[in-house]
Amino acid sequence: MTQSIIERAIGCSLDVPKNKKSPREACNCLLGNDIGAYNTCGHGCIYCYANYNQETVRQNMQQHKSTSPFLIGNGKEGDKIREASQDSYRNGQITLF
Repeated sequence: MTQSIIERAIGCSLDVPKNKKSPREACNCLLGNDIGAYNTCGHGCIYCYANYNQETVRQNMQQHKSTSPFLIGNGKEGDKIREASQDSYRNGQITLF
């Protein structure tokens, strides 16, 4: 989603650092972080390069475990877990429109 769409949805402006925008020129998603797993997003955007099989997306989503640190299923020997910061970019300025 683009920054303007998110701002309209939450009714607040965002101050996103320039280095936090999507690294892909053709991608309009506000924040782009690769997670290394294709066919895992349930949003179903037609233009998305990361989902190419909706049936696989459905199956992968069924394997998701909320208690696991992994997107799909549980970890295996050799898997690496990296902490990612979760920062708020809301500037508190409420928008009228």
